[in-house]
Amino acid sequence: MAAAAVAAVGVGDEREFGIFVREEGSIVAGISGTFWGGCCQIHVLWVDDARRGQGLARQLLASAEDGARRRGCRLIMGITYDVLTAGFYEPLGYRTVGVIEDCPTGTATRWYRKDL
Repeated sequence: MAAAAVAAVGVGDEREFGIFVREEGSIVAGISGTFWGGCCQIHVLWVDDARRGQGLARQLLASAEDGARRRGCRLIMGITYDVLTAGFYEPLGYRTVGVIEDCPTGTATRWYRKDL
């Protein structure tokens, strides 16, 4: 029964992706993830400290969303930590679908989802 459920989501159609912002040969921001089974999962979204607050993270996330739509994904999701990204995802249309409080200590781990 479990094997049938796995086959139904498209085993073998996984595609990894990475989008990067480079300046003078160095990577200053990037996003990576996976398209699989009609979903897009963000694994890493990173911006160099010196470039934060300039909209790069929003631009990278929008590019990943566009790629997901082109590949027929119905949703995009990711996991992050409030200490790093509190208030970032909600204004962009993401909603919390799961939380582990006090993990890591003093903050929360949060799963986000956005329907595309």
